[in-house]
Amino acid sequence: MTDAPDRVIFTHEEVRYSAREILHAKPDAILAQRLLRDVLGVLPNDPELKEAKEASASSMWVRQLEAAQLPDGSWGRFHSQDIKTKTVFRTTEEAIDRAYALGLEPDHVVLTQARQYIQNVLHANAQITDRDEKNEAWPFLVQFIVAGRLAQIDPTNKMLDSFWRYLAEVANQAFASGNYCLEDEAAAYLRLSGIHVPQGFLESQHALWIISSRRLPYQLDRSLVEWLLNKPDGIRYLRAPLAEPKPYHIGYWLRSMNIITRFSSWREITVDTLNNLWEQRDNDGLWDFGSDISRSIDFPLSESWRQSTKRKMDYSTCILVLLCKYFD
Repeated sequence: MTDAPDRVIFTHEEVRYSAREILHAKPDAILAQRLLRDVLGVLPNDPELKEAKEASASSMWVRQLEAAQLPDGSWGRFHSQDIKTKTVFRTTEEAIDRAYALGLEPDHVVLTQARQYIQNVLHANAQITDRDEKNEAWPFLVQFIVAGRLAQIDPTNKMLDSFWRYLAEVANQAFASGNYCLEDEAAAYLRLSGIHVPQGFLESQHALWIISSRRLPYQLDRSLVEWLLNKPDGIRYLRAPLAEPKPYHIGYWLRSMNIITRFSSWREITVDTLNNLWEQRDNDGLWDFGSDISRSIDFPLSESWRQSTKRKMDYSTCILVLLCKYFD
């Protein structure tokens, strides 16, 4: 367990108490599994967790995810949507994010098949079906986009070693002055690969999954997290400001924060944001960001939001999982 900075205003026991209160209200199985496993930390052989896991596996949302997966392990295009085709999940990336939102573990069949597909692509034994983007750096960057998803699913995979070394060197140069500099990042790609990446790539979720898969030097880790927390547009592809959660972007904010928690300095840098979040509970000790939120695959988790209590349970479960990581 990590020692918490003195200025944190919530305790581990308060977080766990809130989880037990939701469990007493008999939430849907997906929430029960996440609360038992990720907040209360019950053992895998616990009867209540086993029951919740079995019920979650047969829920409508998990069955939807399984039914949409293709035989090759993908869900169609990998990164860019084909607007001419109507599918349940717009991209393979979206389906992977949905799997994590539903609390699936890395050894679940949909994620093991997705991992094998990604490895096949990186080994050039399979190809993504996306159209090439009109960007000279696309053939180079798409490899990091695919590798980023491997880092999300399987962060210790040896295939990531060379990707991590490359981006760690880019980050070293981008933060050489002590603060992030886009021109220095772009110069790093030009020096290392002779490729122009004028908009940078370190701010993307893919680069961050890769970089966080191995430990960075402390000062570089801290500089990177502080930069991300203070970026007005957040992490690329998610675009949710991190310092102050916006109700409309709550799904993207939670996903962004789950990336941030992979870095060693995240607790001391985000503590004020987490304190503010803790204080946003309603009189029932739950969080509610309303039903008018940006379309994302993070919600719903309950099978219906016709009752506002179900919606509150969804939000509160995800926030309690995040807050519990503070004490891991």
